[in-house]
Amino acid sequence: MVQVTPEPYNREEIDEMLDKKLNISDQIDAYTKQEDDALLLQKADKSELIDAYSKTQDDEFLALKLNISDQINAFNKTEVDALLDNKLNISDQIDAYSKIEADALLDDKLNISDQIDAYNKTEVDALLDDKLNISDQIDAYSKTEADALLNNKLNISDQIDAYSKTEDDSLLLLNADKTDLIDAYTKQEADALLDDKLNISDQIDAYSKTEDDALLDKKLNISDQIDTYNNVSSISKLNKNDASILLAGGDKLVSSLVSQPQLQEVRDIASGKSKGFVFATTDEMNIWMEDQENVAKLAIGDNLYIVDKQVMDYWWDGSNLRVLETELPDMSKVMTIL
Repeated sequence: MVQVTPEPYNREEIDEMLDKKLNISDQIDAYTKQEDDALLLQKADKSELIDAYSKTQDDEFLALKLNISDQINAFNKTEVDALLDNKLNISDQIDAYSKIEADALLDDKLNISDQIDAYNKTEVDALLDDKLNISDQIDAYSKTEADALLNNKLNISDQIDAYSKTEDDSLLLLNADKTDLIDAYTKQEADALLDDKLNISDQIDAYSKTEDDALLDKKLNISDQIDTYNNVSSISKLNKNDASILLAGGDKLVSSLVSQPQLQEVRDIASGKSKGFVFATTDEMNIWMEDQENVAKLAIGDNLYIVDKQVMDYWWDGSNLRVLETELPDMSKVMTIL
């Protein structure tokens, strides 16, 4: 439990209390010295009060008289003064300190730093004077140390295998070619190499955007392909090593119009070896392919067509779908002769 220290009075509060303290005459039934003097000055002449003797008689009697203190239970002035000098101090009658005691206590009062866990200004200044430098608290250099290290630092040209600016300028003035300084190409050489670089389409097995657009433009509508398949029934054999097509201006070899894979595809379709599957969208085709029973129906060379002309068609290679790279030409209005 924390002990609460009572709050002491300040000097002004104690002075105010002392000014208001009770006078000793208010505490005992007695006159003050001033009141006694006033009463004595105004006292009635003894001769008027009692049937008294003359002064001479009084003196004679007084010499033999009993002391007044022996006659009445009272103190004379001297005794009263002595008692007043030894009177009880007001601080002995009430639970309070006198002004002198209060001053002494205030002089010896506890410093605020003794009442709370804190340093006074002098102690703080002393601690700050003796405080550790920030460089002693963290692993770091002071500004002076850093400046000294920087002044003594290695030149960048000593740390890497390179020429300083002055050396570079000297070499340039001597017309040293940059290619003599570093193993690198000039801008002209780099541009020439970039012009001759391989096209991305040469590095991966894929068509460029231009080629894709051209193929899409040439792609036959699925209805045109079906018509073509129906016209294949008119194909007949001829004693030639290659197939030809009879055109208005004369016959022409099929190989000059279509590639051998295209020609083989026509032959497969005509012989019923190749099948075609038509889907409205790519998603519909993907869902159909998720069924393993459907995949089992596919044979190598089977084509999967998508009605949307903006989407590539595919063919089955026996294990995966591959983009159908060729499209059949519109042969509905020509006669094909094998």
